[in-house]
Formats: sequence, structure tokens, C-alpha cells
Amino acid sequence: MDAIREGLLKVDPGLYLWTLVTFIVLVLILWKAAWKPLVEALDLRAEKVRNDIETAEKNRIEAEKIFEDHKAMMNNAKNEAAKLIADGKADAERLRSGLLEKANEEAQKIMEHAKREITLSKDKALGELKNEIALLSTEIASKIIVKNLKPEDQKAIVEEALTKIRTVQ
Repeated sequence: MDAIREGLLKVDPGLYLWTLVTFIVLVLILWKAAWKPLVEALDLRAEKVRNDIETAEKNRIEAEKIFEDHKAMMNNAKNEAAKLIADGKADAERLRSGLLEKANEEAQKIMEHAKREITLSKDKALGELKNEIALLSTEIASKIIVKNLKPEDQKAIVEEALTKIRTVQ
């Protein structure tokens, strides 16, 4: 308790004055030596922050522009791909139509050729049949002339000729 009465809380005007002078001198020294560099450092820091914000804003705007360009390129690529697919389908359809048309033409040619062959074969067979009938008729006539045949004999000869004609057909 003696320390409280005598020392620490006792106000000494001389000490108070020297403390105040020392504080003011120290503030003036700090003002000249430290305050200016601190203020300049804070100003530089604030300017750097402003520049960083401006740069970030420019970068954001540029990124948005790049994103829009990328979206446009993607849309163009989609459209181009759709066009290529449509062109491919159209080409395939044209090719299919061409092949189908060629196949139909080929089938038509084959059918016409077959019809001609059938007609020629039929005409040939009819010609041979006419020749055979003429020969048989001549034979019958010669046999009839050679013999004076009775009606039964004539009937047998005609039936024989008809049987030969039927076998030729």
C-alpha cells in the first residue's frame, strides 16, 4: 500500500510535462519518418486494389465475350453437323433411288428378253408343228391314194395321224 500512496498514482507536474514533450517529439518524428511512408504505402495498396478490381472486371467482361463466342461456335458446329447429316441422308436417298431405278430397268430388260425368248421358242415350235402336220397330212393322203380304203381303214389312219399330232404337241 505504501507503493500506492507514494508512487504510481501520484501526479508529478514535472514528469507530466516531460512525458508530454517526449510524446509530442515522438509524434513529430514519427510524422516525418513513418507517417508519410505509411500513408504512401496505404495509398499504393488502395491503388493496387482499384487496379485489381478494374482488371478483374475487364477479365470478367472478356470471359463473358469468350463464352458467348464459344456458344456461337458450338451452335454453328451443331448446325453444321445437322447440315452434314441431312446432306448425308439426302445423298443416301439419291443413291438408293438410283440403285432401285437401275434394278428396275435391269429387271425390265430381263423380262423383255425372256418374253422375246418365249415368243421365239413358241414361233419355232409352231413352225415345227406345222411342218410335222404337213408331213403327216401328206403321208395320210399318199396312203389314202395308194389304197382304196374302206371307211374302217380310213378311220384307223386318221386316228393314227391324230395320235402322232398329239405326241408332237
